[in-house]
Amino acid sequence: MMMLDCSARNLCLKVTESSEAQPFFTGAGDSSDDEDYTVGADESEDISDKNMPIHPMDIHPMDIHLAVLHCSDDFVRQYMFSKLSTCQFALPLLVPSPTTGEIEFPLWALRQIKKTVQKKQQHIFNVPVPIVSFVRLGKSSNSKSQILSNIINKRKHPVFFNRHCHGSMRHCLLMDGVVEIVWYCGGSNDRDVFDDCVAFVNLHGDASNHPAQLRFLQEVSSVTVLLHSENALEKRAKEVFTELRKSPTPLITLLSHSESIKGKSNQTNIKIAAKNRNEAELTEEIISSIKQCLSTEMERPSLATCLEVARQNKFRIDEDIETCREGKEQAQTLMSLLMGKEEEEFNLKLKHLPVQGKLWEDWCMKNKQQYHLPSTGVRSIEMEVSDIKAKKQSIRIDQLNMALQCSDFMMSFLQCLQQSEEKQTLYMLQWLQIFLEEYTTVTNANLQEKYHSIWTEIKQKPQGKDKELERKLEQVLEEIRAISVGLQHLMREMSQLYESVKSVATNEDFTDIRCIDTLPRIGAEMLIAGYPLELMDGDVAHVPLEWIKAVFDKLIQKLGDKKVFVLSVLGLQSSGKSTLLNTMFGLQFAVSAGRCTRGAFMQLLEVDEEMRANLQFDFVLVVDTEGLRSPELSSEATLRHDNELATFIIGVGNMTLINIMGENPCEMQDILQICVQAFMRMTSVRINTSCIFVHQNVAETTASDKNHEGRRYLQKRLDQIAATAAKEENLDMQSFSDIIKFDVDSQVFYFKNLLEGDPPMAPPNPSYSQNVQELKNKLFSIAQGQPGCKLPTLSEVKERIKDLWDSLLRENFVFSFRNTLEIAVYSKLEKVYGQWSWSIRNRAGTLTR
Repeated sequence: MMMLDCSARNLCLKVTESSEAQPFFTGAGDSSDDEDYTVGADESEDISDKNMPIHPMDIHPMDIHLAVLHCSDDFVRQYMFSKLSTCQFALPLLVPSPTTGEIEFPLWALRQIKKTVQKKQQHIFNVPVPIVSFVRLGKSSNSKSQILSNIINKRKHPVFFNRHCHGSMRHCLLMDGVVEIVWYCGGSNDRDVFDDCVAFVNLHGDASNHPAQLRFLQEVSSVTVLLHSENALEKRAKEVFTELRKSPTPLITLLSHSESIKGKSNQTNIKIAAKNRNEAELTEEIISSIKQCLSTEMERPSLATCLEVARQNKFRIDEDIETCREGKEQAQTLMSLLMGKEEEEFNLKLKHLPVQGKLWEDWCMKNKQQYHLPSTGVRSIEMEVSDIKAKKQSIRIDQLNMALQCSDFMMSFLQCLQQSEEKQTLYMLQWLQIFLEEYTTVTNANLQEKYHSIWTEIKQKPQGKDKELERKLEQVLEEIRAISVGLQHLMREMSQLYESVKSVATNEDFTDIRCIDTLPRIGAEMLIAGYPLELMDGDVAHVPLEWIKAVFDKLIQKLGDKKVFVLSVLGLQSSGKSTLLNTMFGLQFAVSAGRCTRGAFMQLLEVDEEMRANLQFDFVLVVDTEGLRSPELSSEATLRHDNELATFIIGVGNMTLINIMGENPCEMQDILQICVQAFMRMTSVRINTSCIFVHQNVAETTASDKNHEGRRYLQKRLDQIAATAAKEENLDMQSFSDIIKFDVDSQVFYFKNLLEGDPPMAPPNPSYSQNVQELKNKLFSIAQGQPGCKLPTLSEVKERIKDLWDSLLRENFVFSFRNTLEIAVYSKLEKVYGQWSWSIRNRAGTLTR
């Protein structure tokens, strides 16, 4: 499931002749009929025997999922729910305990689920949507879960596990009484089943046996769909049926014993024959009936409403545990310090996070100027450097003054991180992230709409006559940056606070700032806990070296100077870099259309103890980067920024994934040319890295075989790049692999499309998951099979980052060009210009004489 492989739910244990079938569960309760799995009408006896041992080959796939759910803590559950949602699978809404029978409402896990509603991605928890509940009375030859899956996804993707899924069986111990939910999000095209978002809820098992769940569903549902048995109902089931018919909630009854319906149904009590029906026709009739009922139903509950109903029914709420509640209270206290008047939203960073604003930008600019001083002849280089250092010091003091004068938000945040227990801190951080997103979601969505509106208008204007619109577009971008606040910005403020204090440590006015040395410890602990840490500030394109070095020192203190494999990713904007890393390692980097990652973030992954001996390293450091060639930046800024970023990221990694959308790597070739030439010029940094090309969205199954000519051309082009760059630098190198190790036969991968169909309801393509697994195996085989390529320790990675960034700051020439050809042309022009200049001056001297 971590790899987004939808087949993970279809687990089936294959028993060989040599294996013995030992009992796995014994006496574990009644069968839930795989939601509603039954034998035919002529086999109405109970098929489960409570004393019958269940063998390993008889374990139901959904029992495995529920067993993992019951054994997991809140954070693992949250992770599981997010992956299930991405795979377009139903999520548990009500979960009975297998030991006590107590019903749980897993609110904490559900809070993180995001859905695209009305073309806006938002947390589904607070979105009011109609709820359509499916329940069953008695036994039926029809599968309720299959009917539901057909309604939601016509491509036959089993949103709800049903009897026809691979690995299904009659014995299911843990699903009886479970209520699952899934959201259909439509409204994007004419092929959508529903015009708006609709929540579908499914009660597993006979509804008459689960009165608490049924009562809950009746209170929150907009429409109830009942699958009626083909057999006579028992007394309790008859009573439930009568109650459902009298309920004001519209009822659609699927009659398993009828092939046709006599008479007309009214608008709120519809009967549909379900026996021996054509599957497509039955699905269309149910959809039409649901639409009819929803058109008369105005009230739309949200999960927040469901929560209140769950509390009234005395269900267990996972968020009521003490550590979660305390973490929420801390986050709410912090948000009360952060939130002000509505008009202050755009000044939020300036007021509460001032250290990373304009002053930090000015400091970065001065720091880069220090390495590229013009020779004016008026003042010496030493005087210029001294002046810049004084200005940098002055900026640091101003940063600290602003930090000390601002509100208590940042200090309170640091205090929470320093004083709380680890579990409570994790809850607080997660709650804070939720509250920050909720606080800025509406404003951010409005600004995005405004941005796209202006951008559309610009495209319709003749070129050169839209300066005012471009100014407005830039203003909207500034507002988007101002309103965007997340944990990464709080960590950035922490890093700048640390660097500022360290820069002016001798100043007596700031020596009393408390706990400054604990900040790197917090950064290291967050890395160990699985949170991404900013490596390069995307707003100013700068690496806070002092902070990064301090965090690595704390990491080494806590973990030891362990071996680490550094994997980085590079590609154009929206080429699927973050999705690739998330799928490969189960990470949670931000993914969306557009420029969702700014700068570069690193995340630390521990290698399983059993694998360390083979892999020869203890950790994987994953570095995710923003997309290159962003249209949101001007062409000149994009060029230099992208060239610097690409060179840094490739240099840091032991392996870099070059991510390409489609089969044509032309755009990336320009960037690689600059990287190669930069590495040749940076003689102080010994680069030992390799790369793999990943072509995304290549649908042809034989793409790898048919692209021999393309790969040959790629190798030839890369070698030409290296040779041209080497000639410019007066070096003797003929192959791209002399700089960046690359094998064109084994290090080019072709990936299928990520999704099967159109978003937002399209499930992941299983082939994509298999492609990712093949790439992962290749990465580790390269890391394991190159004895000459010594993997670094954490301390060596720290030094590599420092040396590489220092070299990048000193390099100013190559990053201003699009590719090596431009550099060569410029060099020739400069040489000819010099000859012309000398010739003119010589001629002028002759005429004067």
